[in-house]
Amino acid sequence: MTPRPILLLMLVAGCSGTAPPKPKAALTVATETAALTDYSPRLTVLGTVTPLQSVAVRTRVDGQVTAVLFREGQTVRAGQPLFRLDDRAVRAGLEQNRAAMASAAATRLQAAADLKRSEALVNSGFVTKATIELKQAAADTAAANIGGAAAAISAGQTALSYLTVRAPVAGRTGEINFKTGATVRTADLLPLVTVNQLSPILVRFAVPPEQIQPLRSALAAGPVTVVARVHDSTTPIATGKLVFLDNSVDANTGSLAAKAEFGNSGDALWPGALVDIDVPLGGTAQRIAVPEAAVQNGPDFTFVWTVPATGAATMTKVVVAGRSGGKAYLTSGLNPGAVVVTDALAKLRDGDKVKIKPAKASGDAAA
Repeated sequence: MTPRPILLLMLVAGCSGTAPPKPKAALTVATETAALTDYSPRLTVLGTVTPLQSVAVRTRVDGQVTAVLFREGQTVRAGQPLFRLDDRAVRAGLEQNRAAMASAAATRLQAAADLKRSEALVNSGFVTKATIELKQAAADTAAANIGGAAAAISAGQTALSYLTVRAPVAGRTGEINFKTGATVRTADLLPLVTVNQLSPILVRFAVPPEQIQPLRSALAAGPVTVVARVHDSTTPIATGKLVFLDNSVDANTGSLAAKAEFGNSGDALWPGALVDIDVPLGGTAQRIAVPEAAVQNGPDFTFVWTVPATGAATMTKVVVAGRSGGKAYLTSGLNPGAVVVTDALAKLRDGDKVKIKPAKASGDAAA
C-alpha cells in the first residue's frame, strides 16, 4: 500500500491551521501633564431670570374700558393709573348718596331743635313725658340716618376707585389685552395687563447635591456675592447677592433651589433669560488641575486615562473638587506630573498601548 494519500492529508491539515492574531497597534493620543495649582472653589450653574414680583392686573368690577392710560412696555410706578372704566352710573349713585346725607343732616337739625323746645316746656306741663320720648326717638333716628348716608357715600367712593385700575407694583408693563371700548369682567381669565418688577430682579438656579453643604457654609460665613454672566460666555453682566436657599432638597434631582438678587438698574437682566451664575464657595486651596475634557464619568466613579512609564493607558479613579475655566480641579487620584490623555478617550481600553503625539512647536502653533 502506498503512503502518498496519508502524506497529502497531513499537508492539507497543516495548511488549514489559524494564524495567530496580530498585536493591536498603539493608539496615538494627545496628553497634558497634571499640575498643582491654586483653586478657588466656585459654583457655576445655569439660572433663569425671574421678576421679583409679577402681577396680573385684573378688574375688581365689571365695566367698559373708556381709557388706556399707558403704553405697552412702559415702565410704571406703583399706584399709577393704567385703565379707566365707565364711571357714570357710580358717580350718579354717589351724588344721590350725598343728597341723602344732606337731607339726613337737615332732618337731624330739625329733630334736635324740636327735642330741645319740648324739654324746655316739660316742666311747665305743656308737654308730656311721652312726647319727649317721641322727640328723642326722632332725633336718634335722624342721627342714625346720617350714619347710613355716610356709609353709602363711603361705599360709593370705594366703587368709584375700582373704576380706575392702578399699577399694584412698580415695573414694566407687558401686552395690553383689553383696549378702549372693551367690556371687562371680574371673571375674565385674561388679565388686563401684566406688570413685572425688574429692579431689583431675581435669578433662580439649582444647587447640585455635592455643592449644597459648601454653599450653606459660605452663606453662614457672611454675604455671598453672585456674578451673572452671558450664557456660555465669560462676559459678566451683573453682580448681586445670594438671598435664598430652599428649606428642602428636591427628591427627584437631589438639588436645592436658590435665588440671587440683582439691582438691575440698567435692565441688563430680563425675565425668562438664561444666564450663567458664578458663586464663590470658599477660600483658595492647592489642587491638581487637569483639562476638563480629560475627566470621564463612569457608572460607578469618575476617572481619567493616564499614561505611566510603561506606555499603557491606565484608568485612574479621581475625585473632582470643582471645574472652572476649562480645568477640572481634583481632590484626590493624581499626583503632580501625571500624564493625562486628553483625546481619543472613547477608543481607549485599560492596558492599551498608546503613543503620545509630539507637542506642537510655537512656530507651528502660530502658523
